[in-house]
Amino acid sequence: MASNTPSPIPDASKSILQLTTSYAKIGSKVGLNLTLRGGQGFPMVGTGSISSVEGFVESPNGQCSQRIQFPDIVPASGVCKAIVWLNQVGVHQVHVKICGSEIEGSPVKLVSGVRGNLLNTYKPPMNQPHDIITHENNFVVTDKSNNQVQVFDSKFRPANKFFSPESTGMGKFDPYAVAWTGKTLVVTDLANHCVVEFKDYLKFQDFGKEILRKPCGIAVGKDGKDDSVYVADCQNHCIFHFDKRRECTFSIGGQGSAHGQLNAPWFLAINSRGNLVVSEFKNRRVQVFDPKKREPVRIIDVKHNGKEWDCRGLALDQNDNIYVTVRSGLMRGWSYEHVLVYAPNGDFLGVFGEGFNYVRGITVTNKGEKTLAYVVDGANHRILEYEI
Repeated sequence: MASNTPSPIPDASKSILQLTTSYAKIGSKVGLNLTLRGGQGFPMVGTGSISSVEGFVESPNGQCSQRIQFPDIVPASGVCKAIVWLNQVGVHQVHVKICGSEIEGSPVKLVSGVRGNLLNTYKPPMNQPHDIITHENNFVVTDKSNNQVQVFDSKFRPANKFFSPESTGMGKFDPYAVAWTGKTLVVTDLANHCVVEFKDYLKFQDFGKEILRKPCGIAVGKDGKDDSVYVADCQNHCIFHFDKRRECTFSIGGQGSAHGQLNAPWFLAINSRGNLVVSEFKNRRVQVFDPKKREPVRIIDVKHNGKEWDCRGLALDQNDNIYVTVRSGLMRGWSYEHVLVYAPNGDFLGVFGEGFNYVRGITVTNKGEKTLAYVVDGANHRILEYEI
């Protein structure tokens, strides 16, 4: 005769959650061990209500990415084993709840790092390329030594190119970085100390000559919905903000190494929260600002393998993870160049890429289920494609 006695409910405050590792590369599986304990603190062996247990993984974007499948009953060992699959780069949180209450050690942080597998090397006709973005299924590259900006299709076949016409008071076009406003392309012009704006690949206007001294990186308001433009000035050691009328309304930074100060800011990006992410060449760090308050919200010291790295190009993926191209050492053959990756909270997510010479801009994009990074290898006159 079956017993009507209900199965005991595990105690959330006494049950324990452990992972077999806290770091693994994307595409890996990680084991999870859940020891269920009753109210007296003893493991529940071969009994207990597993139906009261809920497990799920919170992805880096804060959404539930997968449910954790536990066995139907508590095994004789008393340890419920499960598998977590890592399908996004970044910091995950593994949650286990009993009757809605988080158990001991939950959530557990699980870091999913980059693979950085080299897929393709592209070498279209260009000389000292410097920055790259994706735009309307094409790639836009600043072809610095050819004094032009080039547009390539998805296979890096030339599709278009544009120049800034020489005129009185404006010398040869010296394109550094490029961004899309949602309506126009804006390009920093290093030699002419300004930003040149193009509409339908034709020069529309230029701005910033009165205040810019060495304009480098450029970024546009969140998701391209805001026409405002941010420009990193490497010589003024600050970020200038230009409104939709292209008037400078405020600046962020000032030379120094304290929080909120900058030393040779090079590249910029805007994350999903509208915060400004800045790579600092001489301070060897990435600094994140709230542009409304003009204050830093996070500083990431860029260190790897016991070295400090000069920070150069910068890009973000769909989860706001930070990709920064870096170099350590000054001499060719004695220097190292890579891409280092950090989560928004500063956790290190891995390193990829080698054999660079004058590594600069980078862009990260999705293609189907893949996340791809395209890295500008300047002195080798090529673009390298990596699967993240």
